[in-house]
Amino acid sequence: MSSLPARLAEYTAALNRHDLDVVERMFAEDALYLSPGLPAPMRGRAAIMAAFRAYFAQHTDQVNGDEDVRPLGTHSIEARWWLSSSTSSRMGTQRITFNDAGEITRIEVVDG
Repeated sequence: MSSLPARLAEYTAALNRHDLDVVERMFAEDALYLSPGLPAPMRGRAAIMAAFRAYFAQHTDQVNGDEDVRPLGTHSIEARWWLSSSTSSRMGTQRITFNDAGEITRIEVVDG
């Protein structure tokens, strides 16, 4: 697995390119995505990607970024994140956990 900051940068770059095929390959089959922007936690790669595809269909000009990136151990990383589009703007903190293969197993987003 590449370094955690490098893996996060790959994920963010794929989101900014709206390259959802790359994003999909980054998630483990049984990944969990938690965010206050969602009505419920998303479980599994298929559910996460269905939500991403619907979101990016509505927010075609979204860009996002990370700052204050810091590893939280050998498999987790935390960063301040922001996103912006012509119809929305959010920021907060995210914690991302990876498995030994470098796949994302959990993302926990906190707004603010």
